Amino acid sequence: MENKEEQADASVLPIRSAPQVENDQDQASHTAQNETLEASNVQKLQEQDDDRGEEEDMMAEIDLTLPEKKKKKKRSKKPKSKRGLNKPTGFEEFYVDPPITVEEYNENKKRYDVSLPILIRLEEAILRFQAKHRIENDRSHMFSKYLAYGGVDVGQKMFAGVDQRELEDMDKEQILAARAQAWINSDRSKMLIDFDAVVRGYLTAFYPRYFYPDTEEMAKMGPITIRNFLTYLLHHDVCPEYKDNIDAARVSCDIAIKELWKNQRFIVQGPGNFNEACSTLFGGSFYDDYVEENQWAPTAEETRRMTPDIARKVVKFALAGAGSNEQATRFRDLAHENALCAVRVDDIDGFEITAVESVQDDLREFYHQYAPDLNPVGKLHGKAFRDPARPLPDLTPEERLQWEKGNLATDEFEFIMEESLLDLCYPGMKVITSVWKLNCGICFFDEVMSAYCSIYTVLPNDLMLGWKKPSSYSNGDADGSDGEDGKEHNLQDYL
Repeated sequence: MENKEEQADASVLPIRSAPQVENDQDQASHTAQNETLEASNVQKLQEQDDDRGEEEDMMAEIDLTLPEKKKKKKRSKKPKSKRGLNKPTGFEEFYVDPPITVEEYNENKKRYDVSLPILIRLEEAILRFQAKHRIENDRSHMFSKYLAYGGVDVGQKMFAGVDQRELEDMDKEQILAARAQAWINSDRSKMLIDFDAVVRGYLTAFYPRYFYPDTEEMAKMGPITIRNFLTYLLHHDVCPEYKDNIDAARVSCDIAIKELWKNQRFIVQGPGNFNEACSTLFGGSFYDDYVEENQWAPTAEETRRMTPDIARKVVKFALAGAGSNEQATRFRDLAHENALCAVRVDDIDGFEITAVESVQDDLREFYHQYAPDLNPVGKLHGKAFRDPARPLPDLTPEERLQWEKGNLATDEFEFIMEESLLDLCYPGMKVITSVWKLNCGICFFDEVMSAYCSIYTVLPNDLMLGWKKPSSYSNGDADGSDGEDGKEHNLQDYL
């Protein structure tokens, strides 16, 4: 019984065999080794992190100065259209043509011989002037219109075009003639040649109306270019028989240079505060044009109209400062009676300025003391003007005869105008506008339509621009047939 109990107790105790014990010992040793390896790896990682932190701290403390790399400058290649724009064109203010050599002088004597027809010499001069000057697009268009206005045909000749192969076989003179863009028809050999008249007509009548220069550079481009061309004619002795006429044309160009830009500014800035106030109160293009608070108009309206209250203030101060005692008294009496009225002057197109009275110092002090918000005014004297480019006025035969002779009595006017506009006025200036007269003796003018120079000239040349000679009505053309004895043709006749 005791042996059985001992066996039972032995089976219950956790007794393991020798191989199992060895395996357990091996596993324990492996786990211990792994734990030591992991601990060593963690320690190494911590040491590496500490080293990196120390290196970063050292790098932060050290100021690194690395050499900067030189950047290569990229050369921006300009397009062909913008190359050479800064080169001189020959139309600068102080530009002069270089002296002529002996060889050029001898060539010019042959080329512009007086025995040659004037049309051939002018055509040759135009060709060489365009070749020696760098004429840009705007200037070229303006100069071409001037040539056409003077009777020169502008454009490529019919059936005269050449290709590149033909140009290679030509010399310099032949290439110059092949590329010509202006020629004079021989049918115009009997026409009157007047350089001064053409310059005055083109610059004073056609140029401002066709091109309408809105900058000072554009206003001066036309007269400067034409004056340069006329100087070229004198410099190369192209037509010595017209020297005096060309000199007069150059003087006309100088006048146009001074007056054209003033005219354009006067059109934009006119008619001035006083004339606008009179038009607002008594009749004209500004009459009843103001709407209270602009309730119907958009808020971003560019032009601000004068209110009736401001208009009354402008008129009263202008009369008190620049008007005569008689005009001021008459205006006051009619205003109390509510009898002021204005009448438009008929049968005139505007007025021509005869004299300009600048603002006086005492009047300037008067405005500065009592109306600093208004512009001081002066006086402008003028006479009635009828534009020769417009239809003739309705006159009796006797009055028309007197008007053609210049003996017809013309009305004279006295206007009140601000100083800024008086600076733009000069004697001889023609202003196209409607003139009004108040029953108190005061004159005012309305919106300025156009302004012309003192040498304003009207020629029928602009009517001939683009004109072509009509085909003759011969050989049955007048009755609608095809010509050649009225024979009708069909498509087979041309195949």
